[in-house]
Amino acid sequence: MKTKFLVALLGLFSFLAQAQNLPKVASGTIRRVENFQSKFVDARNVDIWLPEGYTPEKKYRVVYMHDGQMLFDSIQTWNQKEWKVDEVFSQLMREKKIEECIVVAIWNNGADRISEFLPTKIFTLLDDKTQTLLNQKYLNGKGARGDNYLNFLVNEVKPYIDLNFSTYKDKDHTFMIGSSMGGIISIYAISEYPEVFSGVACMSTAWLSHIEPYYAIPAATFDYLKNNLASPFGHQIYMDYGTGESDKPYELTQSFVDLIAKGKGFVDFNYLSKVYDKDEHNEIAWSKRLHFPIEFLLAKVQPQKCSSGRIELYEDFPSKLITSRNVEVWLPERFSPKKKYAVLYMHDGQMLYDASSSWNKQSWDADDVAAKLMQEGKVQDFIIVGIWNGGKTRHADYFPQKPFESMSPEQKDFVIKQLQPTGQPTEIFQPVSDNYLKFLVTELKPFIDKKYPVYTDRKHTFVAGSSMGGLISMYAICEYPDVFGGAACLSTHWPGIFSMENNPVPASFVNFLKKNLPLPKSHKIYFDHGDQTLDAMYPPLQKEVDEVMKAKGYSGKNWETQFFPGKDHSEKSWNERLNIPLEFLLKK
Repeated sequence: MKTKFLVALLGLFSFLAQAQNLPKVASGTIRRVENFQSKFVDARNVDIWLPEGYTPEKKYRVVYMHDGQMLFDSIQTWNQKEWKVDEVFSQLMREKKIEECIVVAIWNNGADRISEFLPTKIFTLLDDKTQTLLNQKYLNGKGARGDNYLNFLVNEVKPYIDLNFSTYKDKDHTFMIGSSMGGIISIYAISEYPEVFSGVACMSTAWLSHIEPYYAIPAATFDYLKNNLASPFGHQIYMDYGTGESDKPYELTQSFVDLIAKGKGFVDFNYLSKVYDKDEHNEIAWSKRLHFPIEFLLAKVQPQKCSSGRIELYEDFPSKLITSRNVEVWLPERFSPKKKYAVLYMHDGQMLYDASSSWNKQSWDADDVAAKLMQEGKVQDFIIVGIWNGGKTRHADYFPQKPFESMSPEQKDFVIKQLQPTGQPTEIFQPVSDNYLKFLVTELKPFIDKKYPVYTDRKHTFVAGSSMGGLISMYAICEYPDVFGGAACLSTHWPGIFSMENNPVPASFVNFLKKNLPLPKSHKIYFDHGDQTLDAMYPPLQKEVDEVMKAKGYSGKNWETQFFPGKDHSEKSWNERLNIPLEFLLKK
C-alpha cells in the first residue's frame, strides 16, 4: 500500500514537459501563459480555461486549481488520466447549477511538487530530526516551500488574471481546488489568505500519515489548524476521500480534521466532508465526483418561487454605483398592463417569498400577505420590487452614511473596529449607502417605471425592510422625500453594530432624524420591534426615536410604532405582522 502511494505521489516528478501543445477541451477555450516567471518559485505554465460564451462584458468568478497539467486532456498527462474539468464545469453551467467562472490551472513543478505543496508553517512545527528526514527523502533538500508557492499564486498569478481577464477580484468570488498534496496546500491557502479565498475544496487530501515518521505531519497539521484555520464566517470548506486502498489511510486523520473544523464553528452549510466508497487516489475518481465540491462552493442561487402571483427575475442587475445583484419583481394575480400599480421597494429581496431558497429556510411570504390584502380590498393594487442584498456588502450598503460621517474620528474608529470582519484584517468598514440609494432612485426606479404600468409619483412609491433594511428604509425617506411617500422599518437595527456598550451609533441616528425627517403632511413612517434575540436591544432606542417623531409633528395618521412582546428578530416574526405596515402605508 505504501509503495502504491509513493508511486502515485511521485509519479508527476518525471513529467516536466513545459512546452506541450495546448490541451484539447470539449467545451470552452484554453489560453496559456507559458513559463510564467516568478520571484518565488521556478517558472511553469499557467493555463486559463474560459467557458463557452466568455465575454469581457461580464464578470466571472475564479477557481484556482493545482496540478494544472492533469486537468483537461488525458492524452497529454503522465498517467493518461484527467479531471475532465472543462466537461464538468461546462455541464454545471449549462444546467444553471453554478455561477459562471473561469478556471486557472497552475502546473506543478514536477520534482519540487511535494516541497511546494507542503505548508511551510506546518513543516516548522516538526522537530529537527523529522524535518531533516523529510528534507532528504521527499523535498530534495529544499524544505517546505508552501509559503513561496502561495506567494506566487496570490501576489503574481492572481494579479495577472485579474488584470487580463474579466473577473471579480474580491474574496467572495475566488476559490481553490486541489487533490492529494494539492488538498493540503488548499486548506493552508484559505487559512493563510482568508481575505483572498472564500472557499476551497480538498479532495483525497494527502495528510501524509503513512510517511515516516508516522503521524508526525498530521500531528503538526492538527496544531496548525487548531490555531489558524480560517474563520467560518465568510468561508466554505469541502473535504473528501475514498475508501479504496490508496485513499483509505486518510480516514483517521480526516476525522480529526473534521472535529477541528466543527470546533472552530463550521457547520453543514459551510463545511462538507464526504466519503466515497471504493474510490481510489487518481484523476478518474476525482473527475467523477468533481461536481460535488463545485456545486458546494459555486452553487447558483435559484430564483424564488411564489405561491401567489408571479416573479420576474432580473439577474445581476447592472449598476455603475454598487455591485450588481438580482432584482425580483413580484406581480399580483391578474396583473394587467392596462392598470396602474403602486410600487413597494423591499430590501433583502432573496428573503421575501421562498423559504426553501433562503439561507435560514425562512421568508416573509410577502406574496401571500400582499395578495390576501388586495383580495380583501384593504390596500391599493401594488407590485413589489425585491432588491437582493449584496452579501458581504450588506452592512455597508444599508448603514446610513451621513450619520456615520457626522461622528468624531474616535467614534468612527470604534464602529469600524466593531464591524471588522473576522479573519479579514485588510477590510475596513465604510458605509456606501448613499450609492445604494442613488442606485435605487436613479438606476432601478427609472427601469421599473418604464417597464411596468406603475404610478411614478411619491404618493404611490414606498420602501420597506427589516433590521439593517429598516435603517436604510428610514434613511431613504429622509434623503429622498420627493421620491418616497412612505417607509416601513421593521425591527430597525438602531445600534448599527452588535453591542450597546459605549456605542455612539444610536445618538448619531437620532440627531440625523432631528434634522432630516420629511414633512409629516406628505409622508408616512412605520416602526416596530419585538423583545427577543436581537430585538431585545431595540425598545429603549425606539423610544428615543418616537420622541423625535412627536417633536416633528408626526401623529397616528402618518406614523405608527408597534411593539410585539415575545417576538424575535426573524423572517417568521416579520411575516406574522407584515400586514400591519402594508395596510398602514397602502390603505385604499
